[in-house]
Amino acid sequence: MKKIVAALASTLLVTTVFAQTATTDADKAQVKANHEKAEAQATANKKKTEAQHDAAKAQASANEDKASAQADANKEAAKVARATTPEQASDARGDAAKAQAKANKKKHAAQSKADSKKQDAAKDANVAQAKADKEKVEAQSDANKAAADAKVDAAKK
Repeated sequence: MKKIVAALASTLLVTTVFAQTATTDADKAQVKANHEKAEAQATANKKKTEAQHDAAKAQASANEDKASAQADANKEAAKVARATTPEQASDARGDAAKAQAKANKKKHAAQSKADSKKQDAAKDANVAQAKADKEKVEAQSDANKAAADAKVDAAKK
């Protein structure tokens, strides 16, 4: 009877040790997965920040271009006030209208370029986040597989 109890106790001890090992392996796999997920998200966040920075630079550049174009148009408009004859005033108004049309065209082109860069930046950010999400799913899947394998191994022993 003592031998049977000792054998059962020994078997329980061995089973418990293997179960703890399985838990440890599963825990290690989960820690690794958590690290990989955090790393993937950090990379995505960095790329998203870079994309936002690029978009802000593009808008700032567009704003400068628009201000410069409007300043040129304003110079032409100021000539109307300095005109001393009706003919000079008429010519100045024509030049001012042309300059304003040119400025409007430049402003529109600058804003279109900035909008395009902002769309590209948003696309880059979305791609970075999608890649991070994929990496996180894969890392968690690996951890889940390791945990399941550990449970199977523990059950076999």
